[in-house]
Amino acid sequence: MITARIAFNLHFVRPHPVNQPLRNPYSPISRPSLRFHSGNAFPLRFRRIHIAYCTENSFDSTCGEIVEPSDSYFTGVVESANTATWLGVATLTNKILGLLREATMASVFGVGAVATSFKYAWVLPGFSSLLLGGVNGPIHIIMSATLSKLPKERGKKLFQHLTTIMFLVGGIVATLVYNFPEFILQSYAPGLWILTEGKIIRELAMEQLKIMTPCIVLAGPVGLGFGYMSAEGNDALPSISPAISSSLLIVACLFYTFTKHLNASSTGGKLVSFAASLGLFLQWVIQVIVLRRRWSCIIPGSFISILKGGDVFEFFSLLLPATVSSGLAQIASFTDLCFASHIPDAASGLSYAYLMVMAPLGALSTIIILPLVPTFCKFVKTSSWKSLGDEVERSLLLCMVLLLPAFSIMHVLAEPAIHVFFKYFALDASASAQVSTLFSAYSVGAPFFFARDLLVAVFYAFGDGKGPFLVSAGAIAVNAFLDWLSVSKLNLGAEGLALSTSFIATLSVFLLYHLLKMKLSGLSNYTVMFYPAALLLICSITSNLTTSAGYKLIRELLASKFLSRSACVGIKFPVAQW
Repeated sequence: MITARIAFNLHFVRPHPVNQPLRNPYSPISRPSLRFHSGNAFPLRFRRIHIAYCTENSFDSTCGEIVEPSDSYFTGVVESANTATWLGVATLTNKILGLLREATMASVFGVGAVATSFKYAWVLPGFSSLLLGGVNGPIHIIMSATLSKLPKERGKKLFQHLTTIMFLVGGIVATLVYNFPEFILQSYAPGLWILTEGKIIRELAMEQLKIMTPCIVLAGPVGLGFGYMSAEGNDALPSISPAISSSLLIVACLFYTFTKHLNASSTGGKLVSFAASLGLFLQWVIQVIVLRRRWSCIIPGSFISILKGGDVFEFFSLLLPATVSSGLAQIASFTDLCFASHIPDAASGLSYAYLMVMAPLGALSTIIILPLVPTFCKFVKTSSWKSLGDEVERSLLLCMVLLLPAFSIMHVLAEPAIHVFFKYFALDASASAQVSTLFSAYSVGAPFFFARDLLVAVFYAFGDGKGPFLVSAGAIAVNAFLDWLSVSKLNLGAEGLALSTSFIATLSVFLLYHLLKMKLSGLSNYTVMFYPAALLLICSITSNLTTSAGYKLIRELLASKFLSRSACVGIKFPVAQW
């Protein structure tokens, strides 16, 4: 099961002297943020989480204060609006390039050996570069929050020390991965040693994994660089950086198309793997150029003094639990890949279908959920439980109104849409049919993917991170059982894996809603939500049937007109010849 993850900027609250300004006063309005409160100077675990939406100047006071209007205030508002606009454009660009990247790979490699081996080889490098060192990953967020409360010189020293540690740890892990790729690959893809065509896929995957080991080395330093730039108010470059990797992968696929060699599988796999490593390397080079003054004397004299540093200890005491929490989704994807390795070409097909479902959900999540976070926080702060319950119910209904009709229509149009969008070169009719079937299976749970993220945001507004964590951990165990049941006993194949993911998302929403109802007295019972949900479901089924009938009618009309014109041409042509 692959889950969507929403990350927020973290501000780790400490008592801060009023007469000592913070390092990041570039805007009077901050973004939605997660605050970790702890009584100790170095918290060992997340005790309580608060989401706040407040001014930078009111960092040590209550959130939501009314600031006296001034010229500087309105100037900051305009700057914040401009920053948000650029970040929105960068996010949209990344989404479009990501979708175009997958479409290009599907067109060039289809669901064959190259695409499947790349999905398996990318597991560890992807975990490092996207989850740990990526934008809004744990390293990025925690580094940004830690630097925001430290003096400039102290923050620069911490950045240098952490970069040294990340390079050393990443180098050790990358060395192990490079020397033992077969053992690592067999741990999460045992089916490649059983399938008939598994030998080719696992050899390609091991070769690609070796090429992408630089991603493991550079992931930590890149995440630290993103955090440093965000702490200084430069969010534009971190937001647009993922587009570099997507662009290089597209270029690699196009280059392979025009310069095919005899050993096509090996050449294509090497090209896309090299492009992935080069993309992260270029991101690091850009950071070195931008942060060149902060990289002076990057190797300190004593490594023992680094480990004894209080700031370093505090950083890792926060990073480890955040990594475990964020890694739950990756563990779920390991489970899916483990069972998908027993099914030919399942990994790449699942990836393409899941992307088509999650791309619009990610955009809607940014548009709808993030603006609601400060609203939830305000209601929790003022103990307006009835207002909070009404807002949660309206948000859930909005989710169902937007997604149920849309995906009921896409369920019908999935096959022709994928046929048009993906069917070029290597993705033949059978592969298109497989991807469309998996898309339909994922689309069943699409509204619940979105609703789950919404309910998790409400839990964070309450300062409760334990509930969502336990639900996610239990969902992973249930998903593993359903994967085994659908593949080993019911023989549902890749469709069973996709349906298991959708079912787990649905179950998670009901569990989270039940836990939230125990916490929030203003939330309605299931019976109150049942009536509008049932009405929307009936409307969605009606739209599904109407769309299906309309699509079949249009297809038959176009086919009959085409055949009639072909017959007329066939009759007139012999007469003209005669």
